[in-house]
Amino acid sequence: MNYNPFNKDISELSKEDLETLIKNEISEGWYIEYKKEVPKSNSNKLDNIKITKSISSFANTKGGWIFWGIECNDKNIPIHINGFDISAFKNFEDQISQIINSNISPNPYYHFKRINIDVNNIILVIKVDESPTPPYITSQGIIYQRENNESKPIRDRYIIEKLNEKTVRYYEAIERFSTFDLPETKGQGGWNQTYLELYLYPLPFNGFSFEKFYSSEFFKEVAVRFYQNIEVHFKNGKTEAQIPINLSFNSVFSSERSIIIRPLNDKNLIYKSTTVEFFQNGNLKFLIPLFEFDTKRIPNHYKDSETMEYLLDKYSPNETVQQTTYGISRRWATPAEDFPPITQRKETDFVNHVKFIDGVELIFNILIIISKYKSVLEDNDFDFGREVGFRARITDCWRKFVFFDNKDYLEKLKLYNIPLSPKNEIEIPDFKDGNTYTVKLSEDNTYLQIARFILEGIGLPDSDSIDFSDILQKGLERLKNNGS
Repeated sequence: MNYNPFNKDISELSKEDLETLIKNEISEGWYIEYKKEVPKSNSNKLDNIKITKSISSFANTKGGWIFWGIECNDKNIPIHINGFDISAFKNFEDQISQIINSNISPNPYYHFKRINIDVNNIILVIKVDESPTPPYITSQGIIYQRENNESKPIRDRYIIEKLNEKTVRYYEAIERFSTFDLPETKGQGGWNQTYLELYLYPLPFNGFSFEKFYSSEFFKEVAVRFYQNIEVHFKNGKTEAQIPINLSFNSVFSSERSIIIRPLNDKNLIYKSTTVEFFQNGNLKFLIPLFEFDTKRIPNHYKDSETMEYLLDKYSPNETVQQTTYGISRRWATPAEDFPPITQRKETDFVNHVKFIDGVELIFNILIIISKYKSVLEDNDFDFGREVGFRARITDCWRKFVFFDNKDYLEKLKLYNIPLSPKNEIEIPDFKDGNTYTVKLSEDNTYLQIARFILEGIGLPDSDSIDFSDILQKGLERLKNNGS
């Protein structure tokens, strides 16, 4: 746990909290640095070298707090909260972020808090986390560490090796997390069912914790959030409605280190099926069998689809065949006078071996799980300013492709052909060395950002030019009609 002189989150700090630093005589040291003024160069501009030296040294050590605008005495004990004039700076925090991100590699984890003293006079608090992937190197090629109340270059090769080992352990922890050990029953073995595995985790990995995770209160909160429907707004012309969607979660139980949520009924008690696993560090695993179909089992809502008609005409065109005396269509059999020729779809690999993954269902599944994940985090004071990492794995997807009933998608098929998966398993991104995509859950349509990464990973071509709002509206309209 990182040192905190206030026992509260940086976002909650006030001037009164800063005054406790003086009252308690919290001096500069391993975790604290005070500056009376903003670090500036001789040209009166922000001093990139001084700023990145301090930030990187804390990131490489145990993290710490930097206060700009607090004066110390000769014993490095704070004596006055004077603040500094910010009127000369435009978008001050953005400038500091740009300096840090452009001059320290890799980017460390840090947070800002501006505390106003009076007009144009502020304190800036910078909280630097003990960052997980050291060494953090400045643009001058120097690796700093915190030693007492100073930031000093590291010259000991042994220390650098230990920092590298820390990074390796961090990535290994992500790789260990990114597995779902749920075996299929013998009856499922020949189904060739496609599964989506989604892994979500606050960053840095293992840098967050549910304080009341093992309490009855938390368990009940999770159960309520996952049992509840998600209300999605639908509008089509003058028609508006709130469409309830869910994954029928109705079973919650504890394992040694996690809470597991599933939809159970008398038909799927033993089968590998939809499963969510929630961990104390805020990590979540989600597995779901994706809805898929083939040309012999086209869902009713797609039977009149222009896209489906195009695919059938191209890959399974109509042909005229002569019936035999047994009424069986065989081109080489002896025709019978009583049975006229018939027209039917040609038997091809497309008909016999290719399957469709319903893209709308996939997006709705991700919408549901992201909404529930956010709800649990909101209940537990999660800082939505921090990023969340995600990974996805698609299994048993050979000879399958994502299907949408949409004009934009149809044009892609005409231009690029069907995006048929040649792989049986796809990882998004590749599951190695801690590779991670990131999102902020505070942003609108986060679920759609994640869904598009996954759809592109499966093979969806040129997704930027596909109108997903039209796709989702059609899907919601279908749900509305089925529910009415």
